[in-house]
Amino acid sequence: MMRKWKAENTQCFATGARISLLERPKADLLVVDWSDARRGHCAEQHWRIVRASASGRCAFSGTEIHKGDAVFKPKPSQATLNAGDMILVSAVPDSLDTGGEQLTEQPCLTR
Repeated sequence: MMRKWKAENTQCFATGARISLLERPKADLLVVDWSDARRGHCAEQHWRIVRASASGRCAFSGTEIHKGDAVFKPKPSQATLNAGDMILVSAVPDSLDTGGEQLTEQPCLTR
């Protein structure tokens, strides 16, 4: 069952991206609501832990990512809009307080 996120589980950036951490059902799985005004929206997207293949910036915290860091990346089958985005594992709490409210399912949309 998916839940509505609380404000502390959501980050918005000047680039227009909004990352909401919906739940962390397993240590290596993160469920994300990802939205970017220019690229589109993916709801209930599953992200898995991998090693960063290149340097970059954490989409959730803005922290610098170095090649080899443990990061969450969207599953390739669901990464139509944000395949290159990463979230540092260290930026995600072990458990998420989602507030207990229902989240309405939405498909991944493109512009």
